[in-house]
Amino acid sequence: MIKCTFRLNGAGISTLSCPGIGFFPAYSGNPAQRNDPEQTAVKNIGPLPPGRYYIVSRPVGGLMYKQRDWLKSIVSGSDHAAWFALFRDDSLIDDTTFIEDVERGNFRLHPAGYQGTSNGCITFTSKSHFDILREALLKTPTTMVSPTMKAFGTVQVY
Repeated sequence: MIKCTFRLNGAGISTLSCPGIGFFPAYSGNPAQRNDPEQTAVKNIGPLPPGRYYIVSRPVGGLMYKQRDWLKSIVSGSDHAAWFALFRDDSLIDDTTFIEDVERGNFRLHPAGYQGTSNGCITFTSKSHFDILREALLKTPTTMVSPTMKAFGTVQVY
């Protein structure tokens, strides 16, 4: 399993460090709150909260969800089908977590689209860098983190 780290450094760009794979420029959160550890409780804008996250397959729904996803991929310029989900290792390993009594969730690992939006996701500045990590994750043996969920790796956010 691949183990990465990501530091909320308060700067516009941080580094997703995945030893043996690469060190990738990335960010979390939208511009005013980007990589700011004091803004992790700001829903849909701030960076993801510190903790360990499992890199898992992104949840997909039914046909309408897939059609909406396809349209969002075209509009955003980032193929949602290639993304991974980041599930925080807390009391329930799922798509939501709480920070300062604020529910956060839907964190993803993905390349930037046309507008560079990051609603708390870890967002790569380069699609080619994302593709390098994606390929490595898909080729590495997985680990079961629950009876129904396998992880490709982890990201420790500081």
